[in-house]
Amino acid sequence: MSHLLIGGELRAREHHRIEDDARAEGPLHAVTLPNGVEMQVVTVGLELTRQLLADQRLSKDSAKLQREIKRQLTARGSTQENLAGLFGPSMLNSDNPQHARLRALAVKAFNGRAVQRLAPRVEEITAELVDGLPEGREVDLVERVAVPVPLHVIGEVLGVPEDDRGRVRTLIETMMSMVPEVSQPASDELGGYFHALLTSKSLDEKSLFGALAVADDGGDRLSHDELMAMAFLLVVAGHETSAGLIANVAHDALDNDLWAKAAADPGLVPVLVEETLRHNPPVRSATHRIATERLEIGGVPVEAGTVLLINLGAAGRCPEAHDRADRYRIDRKTTGHVAFGYGPHFCLGSGLARLEAETVLRHLTSRFPRATCSAGEPPEVTHSDIMASLKSLPVVLRR
Repeated sequence: MSHLLIGGELRAREHHRIEDDARAEGPLHAVTLPNGVEMQVVTVGLELTRQLLADQRLSKDSAKLQREIKRQLTARGSTQENLAGLFGPSMLNSDNPQHARLRALAVKAFNGRAVQRLAPRVEEITAELVDGLPEGREVDLVERVAVPVPLHVIGEVLGVPEDDRGRVRTLIETMMSMVPEVSQPASDELGGYFHALLTSKSLDEKSLFGALAVADDGGDRLSHDELMAMAFLLVVAGHETSAGLIANVAHDALDNDLWAKAAADPGLVPVLVEETLRHNPPVRSATHRIATERLEIGGVPVEAGTVLLINLGAAGRCPEAHDRADRYRIDRKTTGHVAFGYGPHFCLGSGLARLEAETVLRHLTSRFPRATCSAGEPPEVTHSDIMASLKSLPVVLRR
């Protein structure tokens, strides 16, 4: 089961069975990434997952994570990777007080007021893309809507020029594959792009990147390495995860015969988004943590220095937290899920992700209330150590 927990390609919904079976079998599952790095995937119930996500003994410190990963690569005789992209000193890969310091510099761009200011632009981008969709013939919603909406939104928020966004998207996809021979060059190229953008005199000072480049919190400014790490985090997290959520919500609405109901009752759309976040989150596991001391998880010992991924899908479908948790239902209270994490590292962009997913589903269902999935096998899902993303979502749209 281990190799299936960490990657590969499956049909939609198959990863639910794998994660739920893993949770039932035990709390820890040894896995090996394509580059040879070993870690443990944690599959436990919702309450213990919350506790672990807030446990200070599980560090997210960039230096600790890089040191352990490099140690493993050296022991295997592997070529040393540049880990500054995915494991750079961003707020995601840091503990307090450093995490709080970095988060304070970015939070203004993603708080509730800022998200509401973005709402009209999200509506415009979505409407333009949906208006261009063909009726009565097959179209891929991943390619045509789920990917471009958050790509353009986060590009505008951060200050990535429109002409560069397609290139950035391709580099992110390649980097997230975690296949060393292609992911490392993509990470290096993306780093070079961010360096050029962040040091450019033409960088829009009204954008988040422009603001971060000159951010001064009581005389404390971001170093260049911190700025680069923030760029990797915000572009990857702000785009990849939102695209996955949009695709999953659209698929779940169609797959559970709820598309027409959402068209008739737009108030149902936020409920669908929350149930997808609980039942079918795009982020399968919270990002890497490292144990700073020996501890136990579900009665199983974990040695200091162990790298851990805490699975979020299995926690959301915890039978102790929800009645018939393996079923997709809209008559349940779904608040309290951990799709956006929990504790100090709760996702900064959760409000924006919800806004994008709700806006897209509302436009699609109202414009094409008789949409159906294309006939054939369920769509394929590509897995990395963190994400589960629909490769495509072929549908036929009808008014």
